[in-house]
Amino acid sequence: METTPADASTGAGHGGLDRFARPALIAGIVLVVLAAVLLVVVIGLDAFTATVYSVGGKSINDQTAEAQALRDQYLGSKILAIIGLVIGGLALVGSLVVMYLHRGRGNGNDDGDDLSFDELAGE
Repeated sequence: METTPADASTGAGHGGLDRFARPALIAGIVLVVLAAVLLVVVIGLDAFTATVYSVGGKSINDQTAEAQALRDQYLGSKILAIIGLVIGGLALVGSLVVMYLHRGRGNGNDDGDDLSFDELAGE
């Protein structure tokens, strides 16, 4: 049985990675944006907490247990936001690489016949 070029290009050689590239790109963008917003909010809250603590004449850099607890208050959120930025960035870059490598391959549905505006309008 002969294979036509349309049959040969419908998934040969790339294992379907390009099928998941666009959703991974969208998920990566969303994850990076959410993680960046979380990181900005947490850093703002951390700065506000340090400012309020220092109003009473205390320093956030003191070696007291209270100052240490305030410094570590948002540590988990900061780590989670940084991990989200890294994972989202990797998903974004990985999907862009896959899309770039598979940019010239069609899905087999294009017959090469382009329609002009006049043909679409029925004139």
